Amino acid sequence: MDTFFSAVLGDLLSRSISFMVDSYYQKHQGVEENLQCLHRLLLRIQAIVEEADSRHITNQAMLLQLRMLSNMMYRGYYFLDNFRCRIVQAHAQDEVRDHSLALSSFNPLKQFCFSTTTRKMVSEVSERKELHKMLGHLESIVSDMQEFVVFVSSYPRMSRQPYCSYLLLENCMFGRQEEQERVINFLLARHPPGGEEVIDVLPIIGPGRVGKSTLVEHVCHDERVRKYFSTIVFYGLGSIENNGDMAFLPDTGAVKYRNPVSGKQSLAIIELVDEMDDETWKKILHSLRGDHIAPVSKIIIMSRSNKIELFGTTKALQLDFLPKEVFWYFFKTIAFGSTSPVEEPKLASICMDIAASVNRSFIGLNVHGSILRSNICAQFWYSYLKRLKYYTDKHVRLFGEHPRDTNKNNGGLTYVWMHKNKHGCSGLATYKLFQASSISQNNLPTIRSIDMVSRNVKPRAKYEVLEWQSSIPPYYSYIAQYEILAQPKLMLPPKRKRSGALSEELV
Repeated sequence: MDTFFSAVLGDLLSRSISFMVDSYYQKHQGVEENLQCLHRLLLRIQAIVEEADSRHITNQAMLLQLRMLSNMMYRGYYFLDNFRCRIVQAHAQDEVRDHSLALSSFNPLKQFCFSTTTRKMVSEVSERKELHKMLGHLESIVSDMQEFVVFVSSYPRMSRQPYCSYLLLENCMFGRQEEQERVINFLLARHPPGGEEVIDVLPIIGPGRVGKSTLVEHVCHDERVRKYFSTIVFYGLGSIENNGDMAFLPDTGAVKYRNPVSGKQSLAIIELVDEMDDETWKKILHSLRGDHIAPVSKIIIMSRSNKIELFGTTKALQLDFLPKEVFWYFFKTIAFGSTSPVEEPKLASICMDIAASVNRSFIGLNVHGSILRSNICAQFWYSYLKRLKYYTDKHVRLFGEHPRDTNKNNGGLTYVWMHKNKHGCSGLATYKLFQASSISQNNLPTIRSIDMVSRNVKPRAKYEVLEWQSSIPPYYSYIAQYEILAQPKLMLPPKRKRSGALSEELV
């Protein structure tokens, strides 16, 4: 009887597993069809967004709708790519498990086969619900876009060269259109009668290298702004002296633009690193009201400190790094170039992990994205991902922060990774990142970041590397001073009580 019942139970278990596997493959085919439908919807939304981006839209309600539509497109693509990456990873895990089960006729893992399959089915049900929800949401958005498309077609086109997608994104300011229009509207707003002597101030606040200078530079290149102001003057760090007598030197400002035909008023742009005290700010306003090229009517002040918000006459503009969905869309476009991520699901899975490690850094996006695009190969990308994750995690453990945030907190000294090249040079690499303006780009380093990865660097203790050269205003170049240490030492950030001093610790 025991043998009989064992045979019956074994047969029932086998039939149950076969039924669940057959159901899984049938449902998997339905998932693939839904993913293709989702991709088609996203392509339709993308066509609408790209058409709207090529138009000179000034209506705030239209811009708000465009921003909502763009965000939904980014979320949809992130969902689609993430869903496909999970499928690729699940297949890879299945192959590993099947290989492990096949190694021995008796394997303890076989006892958990049924429970593992059950958990997978539950997960698949949840994922299908998410997929149907996203499909329904996008279908309702597309059905409501008819009036929006009609209104978009009524706006004039902006002149633009027919680039590929990645070249287009590399040569434009990505994800800041709404912020740009808000700054332009602030600058073009006229003073009420009797308030001509008042200086309007817009603070722009955000972390280091988040794009504050890029945003303001694009605003200054707008034809509407250039027609409105006779002079646009930029005041950097060297223009401000907070040592008592003179807080501001008007003659040290750099004239970015001059238009004698327009009205007799100028725009002043002030860039700070951190904060400023009230007394210094009062002296600055007094200097700008006095002897100046033209009467200043508007001021844009940029800083990383939230305290400058008190100097504004209007609500401060807060800039932050792009959301992960928007960042992923940008990153994969730069990394894949003219290659379609849909045709390379394994590469897309690796690329998504690399994008997560970059942590929404604009400089990291362009540096890592260009390196990946130079060698679209799964083996290279996977090796690059392992190195990046290992040393990023190690940096977080040592410094308590991501490398993206290091440059603004410890003077730019960053732990990178163990550098080895074909010349036999090896050691712990550190670097200090700084930026060069478009004026001082005659003597840029000949070594580029791709040379570091491809191991074509000759053995030297110290050298400079051109990490990235921006192709959009203000055309900054980012240069890293690398140092390959002979001993496995780590350069730690300076202590607050001993400014400028560096301490070392054995790893």
